[in-house]
Amino acid sequence: MGDTSEQVLGTAEQEVQRRLEAEAQLNDLRLRVDNAQQLANMGDYDWHMPTDTNRWSDQLYRIYGYEPQSFNPSYERFLSFLHPDDREHVQAVHQQALATGEPYEMTERIVRPDGELRYLSTNGQVLFDEDGSPVRMRGTCIDITERVLAEREREEHAARAQAERMRRRAALEINDNVVQGLTAALYALEVDDDNSARGYVLRTLDAARQVITDLSTPLEGDEFQPGDLVRENAAELPEQPEQPA
Repeated sequence: MGDTSEQVLGTAEQEVQRRLEAEAQLNDLRLRVDNAQQLANMGDYDWHMPTDTNRWSDQLYRIYGYEPQSFNPSYERFLSFLHPDDREHVQAVHQQALATGEPYEMTERIVRPDGELRYLSTNGQVLFDEDGSPVRMRGTCIDITERVLAEREREEHAARAQAERMRRRAALEINDNVVQGLTAALYALEVDDDNSARGYVLRTLDAARQVITDLSTPLEGDEFQPGDLVRENAAELPEQPEQPA
């Protein structure tokens, strides 16, 4: 009898020990996953639709600007975190996934409690029960804000570089085709070569028109016809001297 009790006690102790070891391994795994998610700036979610209970990983709370596990991110609360201009799109993506069962991917913006705007790349899938009713929606979110801002900065830098190249081109075109022509015309006038001066002026006017045509870009949505004024006020022209009778 004593041996049997000792055996039962020993088995119970072993079971407790195995349970403690399993819990320790599980906690260790959770810590590893959390560390990995922090390094990747990625979080995961698991929304149980019948109870509107959404399990977020610790890092997903941090991405949204909150302390880990500080509240239940119900669907309505999740929607309230989205940028107002993105809510309708996100809901449409979710409805499509619920209707088709197909996985989804999207990029959405969220607004943190301090007003900071963040960009998330999200993927997910819907799980259905045996009756075909949706019961869970789960997936991952990656904070891609730095990548989006870096890409935007590259695009802005490229646009600035292109504008600078256009300004340099304009300067060269004006110098080569307009300034030099006017200089030649003035020189011809100084030596009383009126015919040559007139020819230089006419050629310079043609060159100036071509330069303006090449370098001008209509404003988006506006169509200008020859002779239309782009500026609100035209420059005042000097009065022309009266021609002799």
